[in-house]
Amino acid sequence: MGRIGRGFELAKISWAVVRSDRSLLLFPVVAAVCAIVAAGVFFGAGAGVGSSANSVWAAAPFVVVGLYVLIAIGQFCAVALAACVTKALDGQETTFSQGIAAARGRTGVILRWAGVQLVVGALVALLQALLRQAAGNLVSSIVGGLANVGWAIATFFVVPVIALEGLGPVDAIKRSAAVVRERWGEGVVGSATIGGAVFVLGIVPGIALIVAGVALAGSSAAAGVAVIALGVIVIVLASLLQVTLSAVFRVALFRFATGGEIAGHFSQQQLEGAFRSRR
Repeated sequence: MGRIGRGFELAKISWAVVRSDRSLLLFPVVAAVCAIVAAGVFFGAGAGVGSSANSVWAAAPFVVVGLYVLIAIGQFCAVALAACVTKALDGQETTFSQGIAAARGRTGVILRWAGVQLVVGALVALLQALLRQAAGNLVSSIVGGLANVGWAIATFFVVPVIALEGLGPVDAIKRSAAVVRERWGEGVVGSATIGGAVFVLGIVPGIALIVAGVALAGSSAAAGVAVIALGVIVIVLASLLQVTLSAVFRVALFRFATGGEIAGHFSQQQLEGAFRSRR
């Protein structure tokens, strides 16, 4: 079975968990709304200050702080979601407030982890910029892509580790990397995801609606705008659903890797095949 096929299976099982506890869907929605507000505040202020001072550098502090706040919001809600997912996998009912309370107890760790992510992201972007000037776009893209993949694999379980074990950022990274290495070996190059399934079922139809709306706008502006808006809504909802389904799978996978538990109707074969060996 191909990767997309596995993605459909994982999405189906993860959706069964979400369907049994709809409160899980609230966390990515709240994260998105808070992120939009924060982006408007910080980036808007930065744009205003930069325009008044006629200097891009004057806006830089607002952009940096804004990016940090966006990352912190996303990780706070991700930890809250993971805390509820582990209970939902066991068939327990959870509430949004329980997840928020769990994340609040990890606030210090989450804020430090957000800082680590911001710094690493900045370093990778800087490395790519330097390589682009020295060796061209191709080399920059390859090295940057490898760095991002390596970081993503090493930190794959950081959110579940923070949510379930309460370790700090450095220890959480070490724990995450060790779990991947010990369970799947040194040569892992990727992970099974539900992103492909969501892309086919949600993103592609959303893009098709947007394209159709643009074409329709020539004959009827109102109808075209309505169809475009519908396409955007479909893409946004699909993206939020992907975040939730991926969180369910990641927590189930972490519990399997660390304790051998097979929860949420996932099969051992699906969980063992989450990562593939380098060829």
